[in-house]
Amino acid sequence: ALVNPMKKNFLKKGNEFLIPVLCWSTSLWPLVQAGLKPRFVDVDVNNFNMDVEEFKKKLTEKIKVIMSVHVLGNSTRIEEIAKIAKSRNIFLIEDTCESLGAKYKKKHLGTFGDFGTYSFYYSHQISAGEAGMVVCNSKEDYELIHSMRAHGWSRKLNIKDTSFSFINSGFNLRPLEVSAAIGLNQFRRLNSMIKSRARNKEKIVKRLINSPLWNNQFSFLQITKNVQPSYFGLSILINKKYIAKKKNFFRFLKKKGIETRKILSGNFLNQPVIKLYNFNSENENFSNAQEIENRGFFIGLHPKSITEETLNYLEKNLLKISKL
Repeated sequence: ALVNPMKKNFLKKGNEFLIPVLCWSTSLWPLVQAGLKPRFVDVDVNNFNMDVEEFKKKLTEKIKVIMSVHVLGNSTRIEEIAKIAKSRNIFLIEDTCESLGAKYKKKHLGTFGDFGTYSFYYSHQISAGEAGMVVCNSKEDYELIHSMRAHGWSRKLNIKDTSFSFINSGFNLRPLEVSAAIGLNQFRRLNSMIKSRARNKEKIVKRLINSPLWNNQFSFLQITKNVQPSYFGLSILINKKYIAKKKNFFRFLKKKGIETRKILSGNFLNQPVIKLYNFNSENENFSNAQEIENRGFFIGLHPKSITEETLNYLEKNLLKISKL
């Protein structure tokens, strides 16, 4: 939508955008595929989100878009970023795919910028099997993306001729009825599932740090001030004295049926595709994102209350890292 000629002040190929280097593939590629050029920003090692001071240093006249990624139910100081974007006439997109229902100062993440995106993939806060949602804050943008999602069709817009009139280029991105039915049903339970995940997170962390097996093996995601989180999973950083045990630890957990994964994609500049596109020709170092990749992992949080048996099992096996 931002590079579409129907949008006022649409962007041109080669315009640059800022994006945190700790991100997911689909945070990055739509903008690249639209002809825009990425500039990466490091993150805060404690909350995993874009470092605001680093972000300010990277702002130049060439930056026309900010892609802010709300990582794992948490956020950066998004209100401050939104004010900066507005003052400089920079478009702000919020990738809220992992943070549906989270709020900053009681305002939903995804609603501070020009566009917000959400995912309804299987593992997220709610699921529609697949699919997702885009929100915007103007009728102009709504009509533009509504048309573009359906071949550039004028159908259901306030246009007199609606008989197969194509007013724009477009895609075939309409949701299926079945996905919509599943998603709407889950929306009704979203708040209760958010609360359940939060309780489960608190129970697990409390059990670990109060265990007789506790020896400062881990530290945990810090929630940014003013954020009411919507937890995606339980994010954990292995403390440095145990980092050499990481590979053996993950193998051990896998054998015990405890699935783990890295924080998003880790430092995205380590992904093989970066060399293909030559996105780090200056060999920038992003130390915080690298530390999160080196030390970080997360496990799932169920939307139903965790059992005492599961708590005991997690306590016994997660804290085993110091004995491996």
